[in-house]
Amino acid sequence: MTGRSRFGLFLGRFFGIKFYLDYSWFLIAAIVTYELAADLFPASLPGHSQTLYFVMGVIAALTFFLSILLHELGHSLVSQRCGIPVPRITLLFIGGIAEISREPDTPRAELKIAVGGPATSVVLALLYAAGALVAHLLHWGAASIILQWLALVNITLVLFNAIPGYPLDGGRILRAILWARTGNLRKATFITTRIGVAFSWLLIGLGVVLLFQGWWNAFVFFLVGIFLKGAAESGYTNTLYHEVLAGVRIADIMTRDPVCIPAHTPLNIAVDDFFLTKNHVAYPVIGDERDFCGLLRLEQLKELPREKWPYVTAGDQAAAHETTGASIDAGQPAEQAMRRLLGAGQGRLAVLDAGKVVGIITRHDVLAFIKIHTELEKDEEKAKV
Repeated sequence: MTGRSRFGLFLGRFFGIKFYLDYSWFLIAAIVTYELAADLFPASLPGHSQTLYFVMGVIAALTFFLSILLHELGHSLVSQRCGIPVPRITLLFIGGIAEISREPDTPRAELKIAVGGPATSVVLALLYAAGALVAHLLHWGAASIILQWLALVNITLVLFNAIPGYPLDGGRILRAILWARTGNLRKATFITTRIGVAFSWLLIGLGVVLLFQGWWNAFVFFLVGIFLKGAAESGYTNTLYHEVLAGVRIADIMTRDPVCIPAHTPLNIAVDDFFLTKNHVAYPVIGDERDFCGLLRLEQLKELPREKWPYVTAGDQAAAHETTGASIDAGQPAEQAMRRLLGAGQGRLAVLDAGKVVGIITRHDVLAFIKIHTELEKDEEKAKV
């Protein structure tokens, strides 16, 4: 599966890709280990100690999640060969996510990337099946059972991902086909995300029904459905952003000549003359030549007692916080600003040209630009009809 992920426990860097383990993984790993050790392995290989079943369960669970990482690595290596960087892969409770940095340029590239993961899982399933056969011939019962299970779950993973709903691999394959036939990435994404949302509601409903019937582990269906629904909806939103903002620079949509606070201004004056009168929650702080000194935010004022405000300047308070993450260059793509602005605590950025403040861009600026363009496109389509 490809998409966006949050960070987790850093595992290492391989092939130029950072690998993370989301903390939710520990819960599902424990459930898988318990189910295998308590039910499946004792039924398949009776007459052994519970310790052996537990060790088998741990080995099987860890190898299964390694298989998921290899599945995502299959997507990622193909993506890199297509010229699209993959900054990270995260292992989640529902599987894995390869975070591809941007949309593919062509349907062919999209198809290659989508097929890379399932192809890896099919190869793994064949290797596990061959290993299970060899272990059976050598009378290695425990190894044979583990390898049989791994072969089965990898084929199940392929079949599950073959469902033609975004963000599943089958959905991305269908999107590539529709994109190639219509020439419209947004339309292809809309269709496949609607299928993905419908499938996610099916999983949510199934999870609820099974929970009421006493299947306590059915909550996994519910959680997977919730996750897939969010991923499908955000997938269409990301495609919309990418298409509308293509070729647009930050300078094209920023607010020019914003109100700025001189660096030498005491905080009590900054509050009275700017925060309380101009109704913004953050202001660029500038030096004598409009050099950027930082972004003074409302929450930064709360860090100091009011009696200290007259003795601390706006420049000092802004410099006490990270300044590089509070600005962006005017010539950068607007899509890059959008990615930054969607981050936590990044509602606005100062826009710089040669280190001097020339504007400010907010999340609202970019969203308003996107909304206006999409509404105008709808009007044009109605006029054509």
